[in-house]
Amino acid sequence: MVTVAAVAVTAVLVLSATITAALAVFAYRNRDVPGAPPFAALMVLLANWTLTYAVGINLADPFWRLVVLRVQWVSNALLSVTLLLFVLAYTGRDGFVSRRSVALICAFPALVLVAVWTNHWHHLVWSEQAITFVDGMVILVPSYEPLFWAYLVYVYGLEAITIALVLQLVYRSEHLYADQSILLLVGITTPLLANVVEVFLLDGAVAVDYTPITFAISGLAFGYALFRRQLFDLVPATRLLGRRTAVGQLDAGIVIVDTDRRIVYCNEAAGEVFDVAPAEVLGHPMRTVVDEDAIDFDADDALAEITREDRTYEIRVSEVTDRHGTLLGHTLVVHDVTARKRRERELASQRDELARVNDLNAVIRGVNQALVSARTREDVEHAVCDRIVESDRYRQAAIADAGTWRGESDRWTVASDGGLPETVPPDIDRPGIWDDTATSDDAETDDPPVPELGDGDDGVWVIVPLVHGHTVYGALGLYTDRNSVGERERTILGELGRTIGHAINAVETNQLLAADTVVALELASETDDDPLVAATADGDVAFELAAIVPGGSGATAYLRTRDCDAETATAALADTGTGEARVVRSGVEGLVEWRVTGDALLGSVVDHGASIRHAEAADGVARYELDIASHDSVRTLVEHLEARFPEACVRSKSERESALESARGLSEEQLSELTDRQREVLEVAYRAGYFEWPRDSNAEEIAETLDISSATLHAHLRKAEERVLSELFQEP
Repeated sequence: MVTVAAVAVTAVLVLSATITAALAVFAYRNRDVPGAPPFAALMVLLANWTLTYAVGINLADPFWRLVVLRVQWVSNALLSVTLLLFVLAYTGRDGFVSRRSVALICAFPALVLVAVWTNHWHHLVWSEQAITFVDGMVILVPSYEPLFWAYLVYVYGLEAITIALVLQLVYRSEHLYADQSILLLVGITTPLLANVVEVFLLDGAVAVDYTPITFAISGLAFGYALFRRQLFDLVPATRLLGRRTAVGQLDAGIVIVDTDRRIVYCNEAAGEVFDVAPAEVLGHPMRTVVDEDAIDFDADDALAEITREDRTYEIRVSEVTDRHGTLLGHTLVVHDVTARKRRERELASQRDELARVNDLNAVIRGVNQALVSARTREDVEHAVCDRIVESDRYRQAAIADAGTWRGESDRWTVASDGGLPETVPPDIDRPGIWDDTATSDDAETDDPPVPELGDGDDGVWVIVPLVHGHTVYGALGLYTDRNSVGERERTILGELGRTIGHAINAVETNQLLAADTVVALELASETDDDPLVAATADGDVAFELAAIVPGGSGATAYLRTRDCDAETATAALADTGTGEARVVRSGVEGLVEWRVTGDALLGSVVDHGASIRHAEAADGVARYELDIASHDSVRTLVEHLEARFPEACVRSKSERESALESARGLSEEQLSELTDRQREVLEVAYRAGYFEWPRDSNAEEIAETLDISSATLHAHLRKAEERVLSELFQEP
């Protein structure tokens, strides 16, 4: 007979099963979240227990009633195990979960479940299940045997552990998960209390089992936690596992000592730092792994540094106290600060180098001021050495030509501070300073090499080549008691060497122009390294120098052809591969323009400041007649030619009166207002026949020769013409 009570209980049970089944589906869809898979299994077991009980209370047939009971026992046996696995995963303690641990936990419930299905053979779980009717519902009244009571103790133990884990979550999470945890506790403890009442308090009384009915409360609590309290959005496992991962990946060494300085904890990172096995040093004094004198235990958050092999470590010491402030020990956190220390040293070195560079720039400004008033090469050398030593940047400065540096002569200019005797650096004979710098095509743009001499223990000598164009006038040696010189400082010194080389070239050129007497040299060359020799080797071409115009990027020579047309001569000169050549005036007595580089003997002579009175080449022999200001310049030029053009020879050397001034219509003083570039442009235009009519060369051709634009050429020409004409026509 169907009663209102039976319908009401059945409806509540079906509602509970529906809620828990829906939660199982939702959890399964979010199975990637920690704890979601066991939660889904838990909801399935609750739904099974609730639904089978709802079916059972409406079955009067004893056989089918017991069949449904055995199906219900699937949930009874596995529910507590699944609940524990869910809480372990949800709180981030799934490290305890493994195949072996799950098998051990499930072993006894599985044994009980087998015993339930075979109970009619041995009666270990119950001896009888009496059927009675209460308000139209079929109720079983069991007589339990020892296996049931043992299983009940096991289940209550698992649920006690589960409740303890949830309470611990509330305490350790600083109440971040309090709402979730309270709802979980409601869902767990409500059926547990109902089961305790049913088993122990009713004591066999005939009544409906309220345990599956309370599953409706569990379903509502779990559902509210899921949808309203972010059960799977704010997961405790993230916090716990994140902290565990952070600590596990922390590369800092951690050592904990008690008040007697005995090690009570040492992690792997600290063991690697101190080269010990963490387990083996537990209980040992701290002094067995590190010098205690280097560590201040009396100050809280004290810092100390230790060095192990080539690594530097920073140790932070912090006190460990209880809630009453009683000192229990100290924690030592060890950080590897090698990279930071290296960076600090690099920054300090960079600051020191920057300060040295600033001081060096001040020195160079003083040197430049001294060079302005120098009138001879000796003045240049003395001014440079004295100014550098006065600056205290270097203890000693020495300048000499290449022969002196190689130990072949003794022409030193030396300056020293008061605490260091005047000495000279060791002999230097290396191609990287003398030959390569003098012959490199990039000598105009690249800084010459600035090597160091010495092992750094007693200071070093810095060698600075003195370069102008392709000419090396010698080297400046600077001694410092530092153990090395930075790259930036050497770069600046290289620029200083170019400045000094330019000053030497300038004073020697001025000496040549102003001298009453000059040194006259006659050179002969038969080497194929000389382009004029190579171009005339076949005997079909002959040249005579008409003029040569020095320039900042190379000289421009104008060659008259003899007994050959200009086109053939130009082609022969171009075939040598040294500088560009073009026809200025065609014909047998033509004119060829040739851009001369330092690879040519003619270019080397010009770079050394010599004035070329006459030059010709025919039948594979080139002859040059030169005027040079001083014997020192002659020596420098000859040394260079012997190294670069060994087959060239000096035919004669003599002194004669200078006739340079009389060769010009305007004096050097009158032309002093022209810039070097304006003079070069004006003379190249004149030599190239730009002012002839008809013109031998147009503006575009001359601009191409000088590697400038046509507009720039016209600007230089007009300014130069205006200044020259003003000198000619201005009123007295």
